[in-house]
Amino acid sequence: MALLRARGKKVTPQRVLIYRELLGDRSHPTAEQLHSRLRELLPGLSLTTVYAALNDLVQAGELRRFEAGDGSVHFDPEMRPHAELVCVQCGRIDDAPIDRAPPTMPRRLLGYRILRRTELLHGLCPDCQARPKVKLAAAAVEREEDEAPAG
Repeated sequence: MALLRARGKKVTPQRVLIYRELLGDRSHPTAEQLHSRLRELLPGLSLTTVYAALNDLVQAGELRRFEAGDGSVHFDPEMRPHAELVCVQCGRIDDAPIDRAPPTMPRRLLGYRILRRTELLHGLCPDCQARPKVKLAAAAVEREEDEAPAG
């Protein structure tokens, strides 16, 4: 929140509530999901206010925004470099472990000055793998990969 103040932004009760809600949240919520949860605590909270607060937190470097391929923008308070694990069946998103060195990132590429890198790993979460129909679908995908020509 100090970074918001340093950028001339007000630290409002709404921003504090949104930030606190995100700190302990590893579900990578969307603005709409946060709004739905927080509206119970602050009935007058608008979706516009939630978006504005999230965007301010992103600009202040307190929050990361990313798309997981589901058509929504998700938010993550974990700022250390890491990949997201995205379940293609149920949409669950988890942080990949951070115990490995982050991949090297070029400072410049094709005239671009590179600022950040995101990594999404798509697969089946443990819950979906445990479902019988998904096990069959996963086995079929693995067979296709095994039978695909190399190259």
